[in-house]
Amino acid sequence: MAFSISPKNEFHLTERMTYRKDNKEMHCGFLWKSGSFITENPPNFLAEYDENIGISVGSQDFTEVNLSSEGQHLIYFSETVSQDEQKSLNAIFQQSKTTDDFDIGFQHKGWQLVDMDIVMWGELLITSKLDT
Repeated sequence: MAFSISPKNEFHLTERMTYRKDNKEMHCGFLWKSGSFITENPPNFLAEYDENIGISVGSQDFTEVNLSSEGQHLIYFSETVSQDEQKSLNAIFQQSKTTDDFDIGFQHKGWQLVDMDIVMWGELLITSKLDT
């Protein structure tokens, strides 16, 4: 039996990436309108679930992640990233159509991906359906 886990409210699902270069750090990603995590096992995290923290794809055994096509681009820089470099990196990020596009662009500028995760939070809707 498969279980689908999704947030009850829109924009409670984020895909986050952290990049580093020397003493600089950049956090970027997407705030998705909707989506779901699919698992073949009954959700066993509910007793400890904190809706303010959420659940991470990396913390559970999810077989599938579905994300909507509607989302917002988000990017933040450490104070050590110059304004000119922020403008250049922001342009790469905003013009990219896929995660691979900006990942390649950032790597060409010497930035390395050090962390990536997908997290949902808030009140959850869990549905099950029998495999057919």
